[in-house]
Amino acid sequence: MVSISRRDLLRGLGAAFGALFAGRAVSTTASVQEASNPGTFRFVHLTDIHVQPELKAAEGMAACLRHVAQLDPAPDFILTGGDLVMDALEQDVRRTTLLFDLFTRVLRDNTNLPVHHCIGNHDVFGWGKKHGVTPETPRYGKKMFCEVFGYEKTYYTFDHKGWRFFVLDSVQPSEKLLYEGGLDPEQWEWLEEQLQKKPANMPGVIVSHIPFVTVTVLPDAVQDYQFRIGAASLCKGAQRVSLLLPQHNVRLALSGHIHMVDEVEYRGVKYVCDGAVSGRWWKGANKGFPEGYGVFDLSPDGSVKYQYVTYGWQAVQT
Repeated sequence: MVSISRRDLLRGLGAAFGALFAGRAVSTTASVQEASNPGTFRFVHLTDIHVQPELKAAEGMAACLRHVAQLDPAPDFILTGGDLVMDALEQDVRRTTLLFDLFTRVLRDNTNLPVHHCIGNHDVFGWGKKHGVTPETPRYGKKMFCEVFGYEKTYYTFDHKGWRFFVLDSVQPSEKLLYEGGLDPEQWEWLEEQLQKKPANMPGVIVSHIPFVTVTVLPDAVQDYQFRIGAASLCKGAQRVSLLLPQHNVRLALSGHIHMVDEVEYRGVKYVCDGAVSGRWWKGANKGFPEGYGVFDLSPDGSVKYQYVTYGWQAVQT
C-alpha cells in the first residue's frame, strides 16, 4: 500500500490545477477561428452575468455581447448559464423586477442572436424570505424566471443541427441552506425519459448552472484532513449522471456557478465549468480567472472544441 501525506496530496493537486488552467485555451481577441468541418456550428455560453445597476454591470454585459458579435465564425446562438441577475434570492418584488427588466433590455439592445436560458440560484425570487416576501407573494420562487422568459418549466430540451440540448434546473430548496445543487425527483424522471427518446446516434449536451463534475471546488475543500464540498457548490447525484450520460451519447456537460474555469474528461464525457462574464462579481478577476465567456464548436461526429474568451473588461472596483 502506498501512503501519501497531506502535504504531498495538496502539492500534487496544486500542480494539477496549474496544468489544467495553463492548458486551457484563453483568448483575448475577437476572432476565435476554428477549421470548419461541414455541419460544424458554434454557440457561446454566457454564465454568471450578475447584472445590476451598480458597478457598471450593465455596461459590462453589453460589452460582452458586442464582443460576441465580432466572433469569426459567428455563433448560431447564445446559451446563458444562470445567475443572470444579482440578486433575486433575497430581494423584494420591486428590486427583482428592476433586475430582470435591466437584463432583458441589455440583451435586446445588444444582440440579435437567439438565446436559450438556464436558471441559476441568484435567479430564484424570494427564497431568502426577506423584505416581506413569502411563498404567497406573486411570482415567488422560480415563477418570475419562467414568466420573464416565457418558459413553462425551468428545464427543457431543444435541437440544433443534429445535436440535442438538455437545459436543466440544478437549483433545489434546502432545509439548511438557501438552496442546494441537484435535480428533484420529477426532473430526474424527465431527464432519463428524454435521454431514452433521443436517437442513439444524436450527440447530446446537458446544461446546468451548478456543476456535476469539476475540480474548481477542490483547492479550498480540505478541512480537518478531509475534503468537504458544500451542497450549494456541487450537484448531488454526480455519479448517477456520470454513469447515465455515456449510455446516451451525451458528449458535453456544461456548467458555471464557480466563476472559475476547468475542463474535465470523465467516462468519455467532457465536463466544462465555464468562467463568469462578471468575473469576481464585477470586481475584477476571480482567483486569476478574468471576465469572459465560453466558445464552443460542435461537429456532426460528436466532437467538441472549447475556448474561454476574455473580452477586455476593466472593473470599476477591485
